[in-house]
This record gives sequence, C-alpha cells and structure tokens, in this order.
Amino acid sequence: MKQVYIASPFRGDYAKDIWAAMEYCRMAGECGVLPLTPHLIFSQWCDNTIPEQREQGKKLGFALLERSNELWVMGRTVSEGMQEEIVFAKEHSIPTFYIPHPMEKETYPVSGDKNTLLSLMDCMDGSQRENYEGELVILRHENLTTEYRTPRNQLWIATHGPGCRPDWKYSATIHLRHPVDGDSMALTRACVWGRAKPEILDRLEKMYPEFSKWKEVRGTNGTLDCQKGLLIQGRQQNKNGRDSPCHTDPYQTGLQEGEDEEFSR
Repeated sequence: MKQVYIASPFRGDYAKDIWAAMEYCRMAGECGVLPLTPHLIFSQWCDNTIPEQREQGKKLGFALLERSNELWVMGRTVSEGMQEEIVFAKEHSIPTFYIPHPMEKETYPVSGDKNTLLSLMDCMDGSQRENYEGELVILRHENLTTEYRTPRNQLWIATHGPGCRPDWKYSATIHLRHPVDGDSMALTRACVWGRAKPEILDRLEKMYPEFSKWKEVRGTNGTLDCQKGLLIQGRQQNKNGRDSPCHTDPYQTGLQEGEDEEFSR
C-alpha cells in the first residue's frame, strides 16, 4: 500500500485543523492509500505552542515524509510549515500533488492503473511562464475523469491556442493532442502544470511501450521535436473510438482560470 504524507495547516484554530486532517485521512484511506498526517500523530506529545516541541515535531515530520511515497498538499492555504514540507519533498524527489479542493475525494491523485501520476515536479523549472505551443505539457490529474486518470493520459502536445502564451488575453484556451492516440481536446491554461521534462518520456515508455516511437523525435541534447512527432503520427484525428479522458466540459473541473496561480509559480 502506498504511504502518503498529508500536509495541511496546523496553526491557529487547532480543533478545526485537527478535524480537517482527520477527514482528509479518512477519505484518502478510502482511496486505497495509507495516509499519515504529522499533527495527528506527533501533537499527542509535542505541544505546537512551545517552540522547542514544535521544532521536535517538525523534525519527526520530515523523517516521516522521507519515508513516504507521495506528498499531498491539501487546500489553497499553504502555511509556513507546509511550505517547508514542499521544499523538503522537492529536495528528496518525493512526488508532490496539490489538492485545492480537499473535501472532494474524487480530485485526489489516485492513478487508475497504479502508476504514479505526473505532477508539477515533472515539469521543467520556470516553464509555467513560457509559451506552450508545440511543446509536451503535463495535464493536472484532477482534469481527468477517474477512469482515465493515469500518467499515460497526462502527457499531451499543446498544438495551438491563445492560452499557450503566458501573457494570453481574452481567452486562456489551449488545444491539446495526445502524442500516441491522437485524441484532441481544448481546456484552459490553468489545467496544465507546465512543460514536461525530457526524461518523462523514458518513464512513460517503461510504463507504456507505445511511447517508444517518440525516441525518433528526440534530439541529441534530449529535446523533443513535437512537430516531427505529429508528422509521424500522421496528423490524423483519433479513430479508435476511445472517449476523451477529459471531463465532459473541461471548464467545469472545479478549476477556474487564475485560481491556482500560487501553485504554478
């Protein structure tokens, strides 16, 4: 069973924070993971209002996080302690997932095929401020229905659309095409984490052999020629009858443009 470290606020209204953490753990457990929240465990003997004991609790929390498979950041409010956990996870290459609506269990980052989902950590640093057109991008997991919520369905080519530009005006729409199936869909820029790191293809090829054809478009420096990839694909619309993995209306996913800016920078 996958062990998940649940990060949520624990400062101010302690009773409310404890209740929320218990709910997050309950719902995460129902998703088939082993959820652990430091302030549900260590607050039993570490008083958060006493600086020395708070530091001891943080130290124990980092030890717990180091042994976890994933970090889930719950809610839109990121406290100082949560930010330290995010930094620690990045330094230790622990997959980190942001869950802006933690009371909605259906948005939890649980893969449909047991492979670890892609996250912001799988994107090139600073790519959220770049043009996505003609690039491989990573779709945020909550914009996929649970049936199709897999790493395979998170990697897309941004073909065109005003939302490809970071300084978009009037419309944030991005048009995407799947690099293997040729499926197409349109959604907003906020639904994308950023440009995928070149090594993500190596990971996906191990999970899904059909991605191996993309070796043909990899340059000597590891960069990818997505336009050449589309030519190999034949620039044809998907004809295999598979339904789009996106929600019926990608603009009704619970993410509104600009809401998640604090997570994407």
